[in-house]
Amino acid sequence: MTSIDVENEFFSCRQEDDVAVIKPMKGAKNVFTKIDLKEDMMSVFESIRASKDIKGVAIVYSDQYTGHAEHKRMLLESIETKQFEDPAQFTIAFIQFFEIIREYQKPIIGGLNGGIGPDSFGMSLALDLRIATNNAIFHNPNLQLGIPPFPLLSFFFVQSLGSPKATELLLTKSEISSNEAFDLRLIHQVVSPEDLESVCLQKVRDLSAIPGHTLVEMRRLLQPGMKEIRSHIDEVFKSAKKIVYRMTHESK
Repeated sequence: MTSIDVENEFFSCRQEDDVAVIKPMKGAKNVFTKIDLKEDMMSVFESIRASKDIKGVAIVYSDQYTGHAEHKRMLLESIETKQFEDPAQFTIAFIQFFEIIREYQKPIIGGLNGGIGPDSFGMSLALDLRIATNNAIFHNPNLQLGIPPFPLLSFFFVQSLGSPKATELLLTKSEISSNEAFDLRLIHQVVSPEDLESVCLQKVRDLSAIPGHTLVEMRRLLQPGMKEIRSHIDEVFKSAKKIVYRMTHESK
């Protein structure tokens, strides 16, 4: 049996018996902006998919939110760089990963611990199930910073909660505790930090009993269409660029 063991400065992947564990690290957002990193991540998913020994994937986030000022600086730098002059390039990366998840014939579970930024939380909402620790905090400071919410966060909030509740949360809640997220059914279980990984692994094994083709068809039936997601992401980035342009020129 060949084991999967990958590690770089932005993410790692190891095989824990019959489950692949992916851990994004600080700066993992570069996976969506650098072609070589994106290809590395896609290669990892392909290796997992092709392995007969791996039942599924647990993506375990352990973020440390660095505060509103640092988050705003990161967002402004991201939107202002040449990589984002054409929002479609960033959209392509998101869509490619979403398509991988959608067509994956193995379960993908998200584990969330610590201070989770809006981008990490938004991406996790595309996974099959989410498990969070009792000290996890989900941050959404964008409107307080004058920038639209992260596209996948706003999109899946509306899909999961309906427009009125999603609007209320995005306008009034800059932080959501794991218990609040559980009550909203945005996450499916709350556990201790010590138990997070083991619970995620067991949940992957439980879901692996579902035939792969059935899992794919369930996602197609229950999740929104790719065209709808792509359109929303495009509109959010176009709006963000307009706002950043105004902010930049007003400050001069």
